[in-house]
Amino acid sequence: MNAQEALRQSLGQRLSSRDRLPGISQIIAPIFYEDGDMIDLFLDTRANNPNLVRITDSGLTLMKLSYSFDIDTPNKHRLFERILSENRVNFEGGEIYLESAPEDLGISLLHLSQVIAKISSLQYLKRQVISSLFYEQLGEFINKDLASFDPKPQYVPIPDRPELEADWAFLHTQRPLFLFGVKDSSKARLSAISCLEFQKRSIPFRSVIVHEDFETLRKKDQSIITNASDKQFASLRAFVEDGRKYFDREAA
Repeated sequence: MNAQEALRQSLGQRLSSRDRLPGISQIIAPIFYEDGDMIDLFLDTRANNPNLVRITDSGLTLMKLSYSFDIDTPNKHRLFERILSENRVNFEGGEIYLESAPEDLGISLLHLSQVIAKISSLQYLKRQVISSLFYEQLGEFINKDLASFDPKPQYVPIPDRPELEADWAFLHTQRPLFLFGVKDSSKARLSAISCLEFQKRSIPFRSVIVHEDFETLRKKDQSIITNASDKQFASLRAFVEDGRKYFDREAA
């Protein structure tokens, strides 16, 4: 039984194949991208292991994605690699692929197509990137515009409590500033606990909270972080606009 016959038997009769190159055939199946185009999938029987068949996109997923979205920053690369890792698919030379036993080709085909659809969904990837870029953008602003204040990342004021850390510490102002980036309620609670514990230990500091969006926090968490902190910026945009002025006043 060849690979195409094994795939039809595994998945059913609603597909066909078309030879493209020796050992490579394109799968014609009712599996589509978000925009309605058919997902590009191929069978490659040239694998070193004769008992396995490679199902691959032949590099077309990233090529299609590049028309509207570039994976061009370290954070975007990490997100892309995380999707691949979490779904246990392989990536090499631009090609996304799985290697499958002939009897499992149907399941493997559906699994790979789901991963490709997720990667190809510009809306999904943008949402993940925007969410994850908050800390990256905050760090970029601090390293560029607040570099003169000698920022110390991941600062641990209490050596025996390493889980309580400030995202950034500025130790050369009149009173040290501990800055916390907060993108969700979980980080808001951890930042509040850290501030309260530092106060309990009589550590001299002022806390600065930079929110991704203060309004998205639950009301209870808004109250917790407000009561525990000294200064808050309701959004990254607000911090970019007024953060330098605040630091200048604290250093005066």
